[in-house]
Amino acid sequence: MKKEIEKKKSVGFWIWCFFVYCFIGWIYEVIWEFKVGNGFVNRGFLYGPYLPIYGFGILIMLFVLQKPLKDKIKLFKKINITPLIVFVSVFVIGSFVEYITSFVMELLFHKRWWDYSYDLFNINGRVSLRNSLLLAIGGTLLICLVQPILDKTIGKLSKKKANISGAIIATIMVVDLIITIIGYVK
Repeated sequence: MKKEIEKKKSVGFWIWCFFVYCFIGWIYEVIWEFKVGNGFVNRGFLYGPYLPIYGFGILIMLFVLQKPLKDKIKLFKKINITPLIVFVSVFVIGSFVEYITSFVMELLFHKRWWDYSYDLFNINGRVSLRNSLLLAIGGTLLICLVQPILDKTIGKLSKKKANISGAIIATIMVVDLIITIIGYVK
């Protein structure tokens, strides 16, 4: 079954995964805003309910971590340390992606979408230890628990259906991006 799923991982499959993680990230951010007392806030750069930083971040991590995820890495031949490798990797990669994204978006749009200056152990307000730890916990859960579910559910689609539906999702997100950029240019 696993080899069958691996064969079906087309571009459309990865677009679906990207979208799901973008949506999960958006839900997380909306819940966070409710938690801190701001009510409903669309935390995204785009108009739709998705945050591409989460999609790109998780996909980068999945590609970087392919080998450790395929091979259950054992320590002393008894303890599976794969989740620990994933956690540390997500912490480092997630922090890097968040820092670079913050820098590039500020450079392009002259606006900061987040600022962790108030957190202890932050780097230029772009990343912080607290937030990187939260991302590492969430990313580890997504990679170790959610991705196997996506492998099975999206993997049930034929390559053709995955690619066509993935193309539709990508088109919607690209149109949203174009509309957003036009709005910032005006």
